[in-house]
Amino acid sequence: MTSPPHDPAPATPTASALGEAIESSVFSFLQHRIRDVIFVLEVTPPERYRFIYVNAAFEATTGIPPSAVVGKWVEEVIPPESIALVRMNYRRALDSGASVHWDEISEYPTGRKVGEVTVTPVPAADGKGSMLIGTVHDVTERHQAQARLGELEERSRLALEAAGAGSFDWHAADNLVFVSEKCRQLLGFASDSYDLDTLKLPRLVHPDELPLALSTLAGLRAGATDTFSLELRMRHLYGHWIWLRCQGRAMRGADGRLARVFGACSDITRAKEAEEAMERASLVFAHSSDAIAISDSAGRIIMINPGFTRMRGYERDEIIGQTGEVYDAGMEREGRHEALRLQALQTGHAQGEVWSRHKDGHPIAEQRSLTAVRVADGAVRHYIEIASDITKAKKDEELLWRQANYDSLTGLPNRHLFLDRLRQAIRNTHRGEHPAFSLLYIDLDQFKEVNDTLGHPVGDQLLKEAAQRLLRCTRETDTVSRIGGDEFTVLLVDLDSLDNEDPHVIERVAHDIIRAMSEPFLIEGETLHVSASIGVTHFPADGGDADSLLKHADQAMYAAKHLGRNRFAYFSPAMQARAQERRRTSEELRQAIAREELQVHYQPIVELATGRIVKAEALVRWRHPERGWVSPVEFIPLAEETGLIFDIGEWVFRTAVTDAARWLGEGREIQVSINVSPLQIAKGGTSFARCMDFLASQRLPRHAIVVEVTEGTLLQHDRNVEERLRELEEYGLALALDDFGTGYSSLSYLQQYRFEFLKIDRAFVGNMQTGSRQLALCRTIIAMAHTLDMRVISEGIADEQAAELLRNAGCDYGQGFYFHQPMPAASFEALLRARDLPARH
Repeated sequence: MTSPPHDPAPATPTASALGEAIESSVFSFLQHRIRDVIFVLEVTPPERYRFIYVNAAFEATTGIPPSAVVGKWVEEVIPPESIALVRMNYRRALDSGASVHWDEISEYPTGRKVGEVTVTPVPAADGKGSMLIGTVHDVTERHQAQARLGELEERSRLALEAAGAGSFDWHAADNLVFVSEKCRQLLGFASDSYDLDTLKLPRLVHPDELPLALSTLAGLRAGATDTFSLELRMRHLYGHWIWLRCQGRAMRGADGRLARVFGACSDITRAKEAEEAMERASLVFAHSSDAIAISDSAGRIIMINPGFTRMRGYERDEIIGQTGEVYDAGMEREGRHEALRLQALQTGHAQGEVWSRHKDGHPIAEQRSLTAVRVADGAVRHYIEIASDITKAKKDEELLWRQANYDSLTGLPNRHLFLDRLRQAIRNTHRGEHPAFSLLYIDLDQFKEVNDTLGHPVGDQLLKEAAQRLLRCTRETDTVSRIGGDEFTVLLVDLDSLDNEDPHVIERVAHDIIRAMSEPFLIEGETLHVSASIGVTHFPADGGDADSLLKHADQAMYAAKHLGRNRFAYFSPAMQARAQERRRTSEELRQAIAREELQVHYQPIVELATGRIVKAEALVRWRHPERGWVSPVEFIPLAEETGLIFDIGEWVFRTAVTDAARWLGEGREIQVSINVSPLQIAKGGTSFARCMDFLASQRLPRHAIVVEVTEGTLLQHDRNVEERLRELEEYGLALALDDFGTGYSSLSYLQQYRFEFLKIDRAFVGNMQTGSRQLALCRTIIAMAHTLDMRVISEGIADEQAAELLRNAGCDYGQGFYFHQPMPAASFEALLRARDLPARH
């Protein structure tokens, strides 16, 4: 130890001698008087231990004199059965540099000894080695007493288990709980002991009883009580809960502190379940919303619950002693109530829907069950009647049926009920109950435009008025249905009773409907005009089943539309042939994608001021192996109907982007436009995402690709459309509004979306003359577009005069056969080279 500054004067020899005498005296006292064994070991490499000192207590404890120990190796002194434990703990002390404690049981000349051993490492005085100083406290007598106590506890445990209970023993010092085999069986424990750490209690004890368990534990620790008895649920190893009754007594040490708790536990799950079942039955009876009545074998009521009074209005004093006839009388024909009672008498149980009467007289629809309770000899002792009020459910069921079968807007039968009546009419005809019948399929022309321009509320009012007009054109025996959107059907049956003097009954009804629909609709101050296109089919001539009849009527309706609308058309086999041809073309189109029959052609777009080719529109073409070139006017609508437009559109997009990337990589300044179907924008989903990912991978300059969308795309008022168009801008694509002027030409679109180009439809350009209305409209569109910072592309330029007029009107770009027809990519590349647009290096 380092001396502090200003050390005091050195001790006199007399004082030093006195200190040494005191130290020697204390050491001699410890050596001869202390009852614990003290020993010192010298530690020598590689790992050997030699006794260099033992006190007098060593001989008293072991019967071995110090002279037979000092200078000996531990293997020569310590019994063989203990040497491995001893050496392990010596090494622990040396490795950790701290004291190590353990209990050791060894056989010595004085007998079997149990000692609490402690060793502490101490560096040697010369600093070249280490020593271990150890003590041994003899606890043999205590150990023997514990063994005797264990025997007593084992006898107690056996007695408890003989009585069907398990025992447990909690040692407060180390917080360990020892459980008997019976306890292990009750709870499924794998071990006979576990740590009663409070963190584990929530996993063992049910949350409802956990506060009680914790408070009991705290009371035992605090000395507030020495006994306890409680019932609680504990979790079995398999996860389910079991009820236990636990009782015990605390054992305290001399200092009054809790030492152990010994107790017993027994499984009371079945008793608890029976008790809870009785409570539940009582609660159900008292609080059930159902009416419950218990009657004797003669049917006289002896007990009712409050639900009975709430449902039927009778108080207890008014109904006890009466029979069910009080509320059943006259409410069911053919003895339905008595039939339930007879069935319960025969089979023990019966249930069904019946009607009863409330005390105030109003009827009640019931779901009733009746159970016969029998005694040992089989005689009926009681009847238990349970009834639920289903009056509202019956009304709701009727409402649901109406909602499932009638159109909520017009009140007409819907598609489901119409098909049911159509199939019924077919069955009746087969049975000869009425002659052949006819079906009219009606679609309102121009309705979509009304809906899109004036909104759905106005459209709904128009549909309601149209439904009333249809009803006025037909009889009560006919079925007028709305089968979806603006489509209606009329099922005309019993045609022989319409007007036997009129040989053209169907024509008369169809003309009445067309005339009624042609009259103006006055809705919310607006005068609206629509018309009707009607398809007519007859059964059985035009179809032998409901699906065929309806499909053919639909085909006839489309034929009426193609003939100019506001008329009717009969179904003919030629219509079916055309429909089959469309299906065949659709299948061939599907195969065309896989067979690589589709091509992308490019129609150049020139800058009108210079005649220079600066843009091109990508157009899909189909070369059929047998039919040759198939017009896009024919196959694009089919692709949209069948969903193939997504695959075709994605292929066209990837092809056009690839070609544009190649041309731009060669240094050719060209901008490629791609037409996108409204379906691709509104419902493209994953196809749209793949296109955008592919575009990003090509790293094209911003606005190298133009996406052309039609006004029809914008008319859908779909949030997906808005999001997709904004995404196109974010990905660096320019937007062009195609076919401007053929739709509604709403300026709100131009304000809502950022279009870079506006394309004038070819309908305004054909036959354009100086001073014509077409030219005036084109000038107006061009001026408006330039004011809104858009450039204008005119389609369908067929001659030099139209090109010159548009150039003078300020139109930016021109496209049409006057300049170039659509051509394959290789031809377009050759044209670029021929028009002196060399690649820059």
